[in-house]
Amino acid sequence: MNILILDSSSETQFLSLKDRRTQHIIEVLKKEVGGRMRAGSLNGLVGWAILESIGNTEIELRFVAEGTAPPLRPLRILIGTVRPIQAARIVKELAILGVESIVFLPTELGEKSYTQSHFYQQKEYLAYAREGAEQSGNPRLPEIGLAWSLDRALIKAERFESMDHTNTINPESAGEAKINKCTKLLCHPDPYAKLLSEIILSELPVILAIGTERGWTKHEIDIFLNAGYIPCSLGDRILKTETAAFAAVSILLSRLGYM
Repeated sequence: MNILILDSSSETQFLSLKDRRTQHIIEVLKKEVGGRMRAGSLNGLVGWAILESIGNTEIELRFVAEGTAPPLRPLRILIGTVRPIQAARIVKELAILGVESIVFLPTELGEKSYTQSHFYQQKEYLAYAREGAEQSGNPRLPEIGLAWSLDRALIKAERFESMDHTNTINPESAGEAKINKCTKLLCHPDPYAKLLSEIILSELPVILAIGTERGWTKHEIDIFLNAGYIPCSLGDRILKTETAAFAAVSILLSRLGYM
């Protein structure tokens, strides 16, 4: 935990002694009254949390904001629903890398029962996103949602409004103006598709679609193509969904100048 993420930006805040954040403060960081730790709020404020008191049931913190955290990266991930344990790793790692949003969707070749798990139904993915943000040192969380069809997923990915972007790929200018377009990419092991590292990223944000391990059907690919998605490849090796997600996001972040 490289930053304590608070639920609000209020100056005075209370955490239960059972809260894992409290346990980390007292048992791991060994903080006593008067001690301080790096902290931030979900709306992007960053500063310090000062331990004011330790009670029988809760602790009192004083949050002193000093500025704002850097915005999330202009990268949105559309990904097929996978096993919850695998999806948890994906969410945590993509949150560490700072993607702007993640949209899960059931695919035609994927296991339909996964969407009925608590991970998706009870939004357990939010806890893993928070863990990823804590590791990254930035309190901003990606928008995460579940779409019940490919058509809805395409709309959802484009309508997330967690950030604004300009139509350039300059990280320093991202966030200055709204856009009407974006770069839409479809990961698909087509021998005729260009490598992801060779695709021209002409608009921001970038939306990247990654299928489950059995891939996309022709019907799904046609929907993507009709929606303006550009097929791209991660090479000739067969990758797990999570491996493809981490590799693709890393490539794109490097292309965008963040890595």
